[in-house]
Amino acid sequence: MRHLLAALPFYAFTQPASLTEAPTSKGFPPRTFSKPVPFQPGEKLVFRVHYGWLTAGEATFEVYPKIYTIQGLPAYVFRGSGKTASTFEWFYKVRDYMDAYVDTAQMRSLLYYRWVNEGDFHFTDTVWFDYQRREIRGRKGTFPLETWVMDMLGAFYYARRLDVRNMPDGTVVEIPVFLDDQIYNLGMKILGREVLRTDLGTFRCIKITPLVVAERVFRGREEMIMWVTDDDNLIPLKITSPVIVGSVSATLKSFEGLKYPLTSRIR
Repeated sequence: MRHLLAALPFYAFTQPASLTEAPTSKGFPPRTFSKPVPFQPGEKLVFRVHYGWLTAGEATFEVYPKIYTIQGLPAYVFRGSGKTASTFEWFYKVRDYMDAYVDTAQMRSLLYYRWVNEGDFHFTDTVWFDYQRREIRGRKGTFPLETWVMDMLGAFYYARRLDVRNMPDGTVVEIPVFLDDQIYNLGMKILGREVLRTDLGTFRCIKITPLVVAERVFRGREEMIMWVTDDDNLIPLKITSPVIVGSVSATLKSFEGLKYPLTSRIR
């Protein structure tokens, strides 16, 4: 579950072994965006997670209804949570949570929490992104902060702010993300446009792939695929990935609080 829960926020970017280190900069120039914010407080996306033909669990991603103040800045609060299905818990029980506090103006990570409860494995992590002191403070120590950066959950919402709909096929986008005590450039590639039939209807979609391997569980580059709605919401509808044994997938089960109409839905 933790592999797919990590995958849903930003296409399974959880293993830095094959990533490119992000270049540093001497300052933090303000960032601007060419499209409006595609989400709003109160948005909630619920995904059904499958391992092969088995329903393994459920993952939820939501935008808290309240804007918080962190380090003196207004911040969105994003939560990702994952749990195994009751029929799967005899084998392996999961209760995972991630909270990301992200600057509303420039979409920079300010604070990140993670609670992991998987079988007999438990840990918590808190990461502060301090742009005044130019440091990142985490469970394993303090690290230099020399460029704007995202956590892995906040990166998903940041990616939705990009003007993906106007990017030609083959475009590669890189986002600096703090993972395992290092800032890395994580990439996504636009593969093309497709029509996807789901339980929620038939949609025009943008097909995207990550450019890294996740925790050495996924087989290789460009094998995980995500379909997002080709409209102003840019919400994921489906994710598929081969793993060492079998395959894992997630499909959007329900949604609420979308900012824009689902104009990508054909029927």
